[in-house]
Amino acid sequence: LWREVDRIHEAFPGTRIEKTRDSADFIRASIDNVQGAMLQGAGLAVAVLLFFLRSVSSTLIIAMAIPISVIATFALMFFNGFTLNTVSFGGLALGVGMLVDNAIVVLENVYRHREEGKSAFDAAVVGSREVSMAISASTLTTVAVFVPVLFIGGIAAQTFKQLAYVVSFALLCSLAVALTVVPGLCSKLASRRKPASQLARLSDLAGAWQRNMALAYGGSLRWSLRHKAPVIAGAALLFALALYLMPYLGVDLQPEVDEGEVRVSVELEPGTRVEVTDALMQHLRAVAAEAVPEITTAMVTSGGSSRSSGSGPHLGELRLNLAPKAERSRSARDVANELRDLLQVQPGMLVRTRVSGSMFRSWGSDDEDRLSVEIRGHNIDTAKQLAETIRAMMERTPGIAEPTISQRPGMPEMLVEVDRMRASDLGLNVSEIALTLETAIGGARSSMYRKEGDEYNILVRLREEDRLDLGNVGRIPLTTPQGTTITAGSVIDLRRQEGPTYISRVNQERRLFVSGALSGRDLGSVVDDLAARIRGLALPEGFSIEYGGEYEEQQETFRNLLLASILSLVLVYMVMAAQFESLRDPFLILFSVPLAAIGVVLALLVTDTTFNQQAFLGLIVLLGIVVNNAIVLVDYTNLLRREQGLGLRQAVVTAGVRRMRPILMTTITTVLGLAPMALGLGEGSELQAPMARVVIGGLAASTIVTLVFVPVMYVALEQLFSRRSVSRPAVRAAAAVAGD
Repeated sequence: LWREVDRIHEAFPGTRIEKTRDSADFIRASIDNVQGAMLQGAGLAVAVLLFFLRSVSSTLIIAMAIPISVIATFALMFFNGFTLNTVSFGGLALGVGMLVDNAIVVLENVYRHREEGKSAFDAAVVGSREVSMAISASTLTTVAVFVPVLFIGGIAAQTFKQLAYVVSFALLCSLAVALTVVPGLCSKLASRRKPASQLARLSDLAGAWQRNMALAYGGSLRWSLRHKAPVIAGAALLFALALYLMPYLGVDLQPEVDEGEVRVSVELEPGTRVEVTDALMQHLRAVAAEAVPEITTAMVTSGGSSRSSGSGPHLGELRLNLAPKAERSRSARDVANELRDLLQVQPGMLVRTRVSGSMFRSWGSDDEDRLSVEIRGHNIDTAKQLAETIRAMMERTPGIAEPTISQRPGMPEMLVEVDRMRASDLGLNVSEIALTLETAIGGARSSMYRKEGDEYNILVRLREEDRLDLGNVGRIPLTTPQGTTITAGSVIDLRRQEGPTYISRVNQERRLFVSGALSGRDLGSVVDDLAARIRGLALPEGFSIEYGGEYEEQQETFRNLLLASILSLVLVYMVMAAQFESLRDPFLILFSVPLAAIGVVLALLVTDTTFNQQAFLGLIVLLGIVVNNAIVLVDYTNLLRREQGLGLRQAVVTAGVRRMRPILMTTITTVLGLAPMALGLGEGSELQAPMARVVIGGLAASTIVTLVFVPVMYVALEQLFSRRSVSRPAVRAAAAVAGD
């Protein structure tokens, strides 16, 4: 497009075409921001690996999983026709911290066998084989949670399907790398752990810290196994605390994205001339430019149309483009709230100030309000009275700004009624009278004027000063068939009235909308307060009230995501049951899922983030991630009991101490990989931040509690089932003795 504009500038030197707003600028900035977050997260993940492994070669072996998996994912995107956008890059940023999880577990186990005296080749083969089932199960559980997302509908499908494909394929690639590339490199490149001499002191400090942590964890785990009741009660209290705090979370469909544009819609009295509208709009532009220094460009439109007000010269719009987000200290929402009262410069005008967010909002037209109450019924007058009552309720509800009714005052018009009996007596008919009036006022083309190849219409009508006065309509002459001339006023009556702007119907019922903007509160809280007021309203017979706009789409989206989360949980259990060939161990592992709730709630509350569809997707992702640590822990405990013959408590403690470091590494790499995205810095970052915050909070809390709670539950369930298996033969033997 801009190349064509440059050609126009070259062809017409005196012409300049300047852009007022280019959405591509914001899209590029958003993509660059997500891409930067992905690279920063990868760098932080590698730094964590270096700290724990204390070996450059080992860190490079694991870090290779990131570029190999990402490049393979780009191939998937190419062959499926995906584009590089905020969703696809967001999927890579979400998975970049998880791409090294499998490689970490494999490398850690290989090195453990190497330290036990095995050769490099044998350690690589045995170490990777021991954990192959565990990492396969953990990867498949993460991938399984995305399967239901592929089949949901609505906005969630448009937003998350591409992300689900990208994350799933990247994780499967990382699993393949962990089972093939990592063992091969371990057998060749990383036979010993030798940190660089200049890093020896830091390596020793990191090693001492890890040993002390392992000793402390082992002691706390032994204490927990001796005091199982307090541990289980503490976990239950944490879950109860999460349930208690949930009502304090705000609820929205999706976060409001700061696109750097504020729109001001102005509506004057119907019938206002466009010159008057334009003069007022220019004044508003000057007021806004003086009050808001962040404005870079302002575009005025005088005379136009909107969904709720129809069209006409009495409508105007002011589009204010703000400086980039990094160059201003306040958001577009703050600017809109300041302008809301400042631009109300004269009575009788309706000013609506909105933050432009249509690029990431597909639930309605660009000028539709986020909150909308729909009144359905046949009687339009009764509907108007209900609308006025609800509008008054909105004005008293905190968080609702500028409540308006869709039914506007009609355009003033003059109705011409012909006295048919009188006209018939004079030999005139209605069509002849209408044609004469139309020619006198609107004009009729009588001929064409040609000059130098150009043609111009010759329009015949009354002079402008005669047309401006409505009283002159009755003095327009009419010629009768008898050749006499009379005035139009002798056969017509003029009556002033208002014509409706539009009538909206659904299911053969008329409907009105009472809509408003949100200011300082989330959609869910505002609707709850408003619904409590409306429930006390006595509705006339035949009328109903529904909530539309963003709230309607939010309810549908949350229903779809809730169904997807339930199916994801079922799939996770089925995958684990197939891997473990047991129904009890997967049930035990699922105990780690509710423990993530406290971290999710606290993360959203601390960061003042509403629970929206992005946060809901983060919750679904958590279902597949939080079980990974428990899978590794339980699988290795079973391995120690089955192959090495360790006792129950000894196996649990040994597995916990040996798997603590890879569990911490996988958790910290995932958390730090998402940290740049969770900070919400840069253009368009608001869209991905809730998902990252949910995953970080839930994973961190679940890991801390899982390291203690899952071993305790493992021992408790084993003791419970062992007592039952012992008691049943004893009961049968006692019954046999009694029978004898």
